[in-house]
Amino acid sequence: MWSKDGPCRKGVGRPSFLDKVSASHRYMKYLFGILLIFLTIASAVTFFSLSEKNKEVPVLHWVTGYNEPRVIQTELFEQWMVDNGYPAVDLRIDTRGKNQDLKNVVQGVSGVAGDIFEFYAGGMSLYHSVGILEDVTDVAKEMGFDPSETYEAVQSILSIDGHQYGFPRSVSTGFYWVNVEAFEKAGVTVPSVSWSFEEFEQKGKAFVQALNDPEKPQSIFFGKEFSIAHRGLMLRSMGVDFFNETMTRSNWAHPLHQKVFEITYKWTYDARIIPTRSEALSLSSSTSANVSHVDKQLFAKGELGLVWAGRWGLMSYRLIGPEKLSISEFPNDGFRNTYVGAATMAVYKGSKHKELAVYFLKFMTSEVFNEDVIENADGLPPVPHYALEENFSHPPEYPNEWGLHDQIREIATTIAIANPYSPFVLRDTFKRHDKNAFEKFMAGRASAEEALEMASQEIESVIQLNVSKSKGMRQKYEKSLKDQIEIERLRAKGELVPLHLITNPFYRKYYVEQGWSLPEG
Repeated sequence: MWSKDGPCRKGVGRPSFLDKVSASHRYMKYLFGILLIFLTIASAVTFFSLSEKNKEVPVLHWVTGYNEPRVIQTELFEQWMVDNGYPAVDLRIDTRGKNQDLKNVVQGVSGVAGDIFEFYAGGMSLYHSVGILEDVTDVAKEMGFDPSETYEAVQSILSIDGHQYGFPRSVSTGFYWVNVEAFEKAGVTVPSVSWSFEEFEQKGKAFVQALNDPEKPQSIFFGKEFSIAHRGLMLRSMGVDFFNETMTRSNWAHPLHQKVFEITYKWTYDARIIPTRSEALSLSSSTSANVSHVDKQLFAKGELGLVWAGRWGLMSYRLIGPEKLSISEFPNDGFRNTYVGAATMAVYKGSKHKELAVYFLKFMTSEVFNEDVIENADGLPPVPHYALEENFSHPPEYPNEWGLHDQIREIATTIAIANPYSPFVLRDTFKRHDKNAFEKFMAGRASAEEALEMASQEIESVIQLNVSKSKGMRQKYEKSLKDQIEIERLRAKGELVPLHLITNPFYRKYYVEQGWSLPEG
């Protein structure tokens, strides 16, 4: 056979069989991707068409999980609208996009998303980046659900660039639930609310040594494996965050970040107080419970002394135990801190019933809704003053919980800090690079310094790529860089740093508590 350049040798001048297979696979991936988008849009169109058919009142679709508390809240909202003389609505739960931000974005861009979105952590930045969130800044002030109505610590996550897009359904702070019964069985004193790294290690060693059979593989641990969130708390307790003050550069290569990796390795492989990844998976498969409830089951049985959760953990512990509980913060190295987050409600910009959907955000501030959150323990009520009431502090049906709820409120109002997300890199991107670095280090394929330096370079490359794509983003980045230079200049001279220069929520709080900045106002 001949090509234009002469005789064809094997593998030269024409595609090989493997090349054809590889190309075929690529085409199939593109085809499946297109089909997935098409089916997502088609199913949404069908869903909304059937929902609106033959309805005497407007139908609103709330993208959330289907469970008893949500069903009750839809009924409470419909009745609240009637009781307050607002237009009658039919609020329906839409589970198609539950915890699927990408799917909601596809539907939103296509014009067929639910009327009310629900997202967590840094989800707002993704939805906002494609322009599918309704700006509720003005109507929120008018109707009384602006950020000042909720906890100070979560106010920053409701707005982007000074514009409000959501309001919390519930607020949650992270802490350890402590199985007091398991500690008593182990003969170990229950940890205090605030404790150090050293105390965590000492109590953890005593706990696992007392409860595990030395002749059998270890099956009881002090707590579960650490996530990026836990490592972040450790890092912040030392005075450093993943990103700098203006979130223009990562701190992944910081020496203290390396120290966090090394401490985690020590507690996993040397002290044996938290499980390895494979052990964690083994523990999960050893129970018949659904994977999402495994930690709670192990905790109830005393096979975990601690479990990381929020007030919402009581929704399970009230049913399965343990009866005796206490609360401890994550261990710290000097600066007490924890995360605060919110299940945030936002209105779809393309909704046909935007003027009705905003009432749902106002409903989050109502007495009937906040009392419902208090009763079913689904996090903290979104309006803080309801957490000061007697029925919050001393739930009549659960005297074993008296005192615990006040501690949760105290954590939320004193040491809780919103998750800092850089506007210049998506949260999933930096979490992926962090995960790769951590797993590489834990597997012994790289030192902590090497793994984190590589992650730092990768994240920096992503930031530069993102800011190069948009003139507006580039201008925002350059302005933030100037602010960073000014912050560093003032710190070097020992002068106070104006708080408005700092965008990272952690450093805003840290600078004030260190006396490096004055409180706002």
